[in-house]
Amino acid sequence: MNQAELVRKLDDYFNVEAFDERELWEQKIPAADLAVYRRYATPEFLEGTWNGLMLDNTLEVDRVYLVVFPGQAVLDTILALELEREAPGALIVAHHPTDFEESDRGFVGVSEAQIEDLREHDISLYSCHQPLDYHPETSTVMALVKAIKLRDVEFFSNESGHPEGAHGRVADMTFGPFAELLAEITDLPYLRYQQIRFNGQPVEHVALIPGGGCEPEQLLRARDLGCDTYVTGHWWMTGNYAYADEHRARMRELVPTLRMNLLGTSHYASEMVVMRDLMPGWFRNAGIEARFIKQPDPWR
Repeated sequence: MNQAELVRKLDDYFNVEAFDERELWEQKIPAADLAVYRRYATPEFLEGTWNGLMLDNTLEVDRVYLVVFPGQAVLDTILALELEREAPGALIVAHHPTDFEESDRGFVGVSEAQIEDLREHDISLYSCHQPLDYHPETSTVMALVKAIKLRDVEFFSNESGHPEGAHGRVADMTFGPFAELLAEITDLPYLRYQQIRFNGQPVEHVALIPGGGCEPEQLLRARDLGCDTYVTGHWWMTGNYAYADEHRARMRELVPTLRMNLLGTSHYASEMVVMRDLMPGWFRNAGIEARFIKQPDPWR
C-alpha cells in the first residue's frame, strides 16, 4: 500500500490535527534526545501537533507493526522480522513517540542508532498519542471497557474536555478474582504489590483510566463519581526522576484518605489492549496486515 495513502487514512480517522502535543513532548523528552528528533523527524511532525508520520523512510508499506512504546527491544524485534523478509517496506504505529522506562528514567527518545537502522531498512514510524486516547470508538479507554466487559458505561472528561476515562459496573466479583482478571486481560503474570491497595470495598463500580492515571485529580474524580475500585496503568510512580519523587510525596498524603480499591497494571500493559484488540481490525479494513509487538518487560 502507498504510505501516503495509509497515513492520510490514519490522520483523518484519528483527527490528528486536533491534538497539539508539541509543547508536551518538548518538555518530557530529554534535551539530548530532543536534538536527535529535530534532526530526523519530519518537518510536518516537528512543526505540527507531534502526532502523525514522525519518520518517513518508505514509499510503500507492506506491513504495519503496532506498539505502545518504540523501545529498543521492540524495535530490534521489528528490525529482525523485516530483515527476514528482505525489508519490503513497513510502518510502525506507536502510541507514543518515545520509549518509557516506568521503573527508571521516565520518557526517553529513540536512539540515533536505531533511527538510522529504521531508515536503512525502509521502516517508517507514525505516532498517535492523544488521538488514540480520546477517539470515540478506537481508544485506549474503549479497549479496556470492552475487555473488562464494563456495563452501564459512562465516560468522564479531563480539564480539556476530552474523555480520559470511563466508569461503570462489573458482574459481582470480589477483589481477588477481579485483580486476577485484570492481570489476565493485560497479559501480566501478576500485578505488582505497590500497585495493589485493597480498601475492603466490593468490586461493583469501577473507574478506568489507561496509562498514567496517577494524578491526584484523577483519583479524586473517580471518588466523587462513587467508584469503589480504580483501575489504571500505574497510580504509584516508581521511576527515578524528579517528578516521580514529587508525585510519591503527594500520593502519601492522598491515598490514606481514599476508600477506593486501587489497582495498577503498568503504563504499557493498560494501553497495549487497544493495539492488541482493536487496531489490527482497523488495518484489516484498510487492506493491510498489522501485527502487535509485545514489550518483553511490561514494567521496565
